[in-house]
Amino acid sequence: MTVSIVRATLSDASAQVATALDLIGYRPPRAAVFIKPNVPDIGPPDQGLYTDPRVVEGLLQVFAGRPIVIGESTIVGRDTMAALERAGYGDLARRYGAELVDLKTVEREEVEWEFGTIQLPTLLRTHEYVNVAKMKTHIQTGVTLGLKNQKGLLRDADKRRFHRDDLHAHIRALGQVARPVLTVIDGIVALEGDGPWQWGQRKDAGLLLAGDDVMEVDNVCLRVMGFGPDHAPHIPPRDNVHVSGLSVDEARTPFAYDWPGYYVYRNVYEHLSDSCSGCNQALYRATKLVKQSRWRQLRFLYRGVLRRLDVLAGHLDELDGLPPGCGKVVCVGDCARGYAERHGLPVVRGCPPEPEDIVVAL
Repeated sequence: MTVSIVRATLSDASAQVATALDLIGYRPPRAAVFIKPNVPDIGPPDQGLYTDPRVVEGLLQVFAGRPIVIGESTIVGRDTMAALERAGYGDLARRYGAELVDLKTVEREEVEWEFGTIQLPTLLRTHEYVNVAKMKTHIQTGVTLGLKNQKGLLRDADKRRFHRDDLHAHIRALGQVARPVLTVIDGIVALEGDGPWQWGQRKDAGLLLAGDDVMEVDNVCLRVMGFGPDHAPHIPPRDNVHVSGLSVDEARTPFAYDWPGYYVYRNVYEHLSDSCSGCNQALYRATKLVKQSRWRQLRFLYRGVLRRLDVLAGHLDELDGLPPGCGKVVCVGDCARGYAERHGLPVVRGCPPEPEDIVVAL
């Protein structure tokens, strides 16, 4: 097993993808190929939020002449096809004759795994499965790399279940039954800080990584990013991974993880518990709405700077750290409804809730 590391820019991404694959000697054994990028939703194209289409274009050139499916499932409550189109994947698929699919609607089959059974796309069995992840930090899993990217294979109901139970254990177990034959990590424009949304910031890492063992690839990425194995408990540790191209020391570019973000004001405290990406991203969109209105900015200045504001999401039992008379407390999403009812707090309903409703509640 070998993991390759190469330097790349967006302008030479396609060529460097081919170089990374040559370094590990990868040749696709199947005729049909399923490519799964990371496009959880759409945001600024230059912030490092999703797999850049130019990286996938490099794979399409390598796989020229084969039937190709590009598939993704956006976060709960968002439109997959709209996100793929806005990210540039619609144009890419049309230019190369690839099929673009929403994994929320594809045929599935039941697979036995550590926690009973789970429904996974039939594409995993019928196609060469290529996982094309983004190099990002994540406030709940430490990082978003190859293993975390596979959460996009799931039905929305299973995505929610992962968060309700043990997120790390479920992602790790999914890696045992969904095994990509190739994992490529887009670290050209990456994301650091308390990602993956409003808490993160762009990082120009200028790297591509590739390997045929997703767990080995993720381990090498952790080392490149400057994190130890405890930072991402869902990634099983792998020692003595053979690396080709750049060495880990040559590629290492430490990622920040405690950057406060442009939204986290002095007296705003967010308690996200086990909330899924649907609620987390709804909060991100709500902050963008706040910034679009001078009146909302002034109102939020009063709530989040001059006073204290606590925003709660996910399943909560009891929450430490809320002093008596602390200010305004708002619960977000249906998962937090029980906590809100027990404590007489306002709750913004929805799975996920509408960002506009969150703004009104704040």
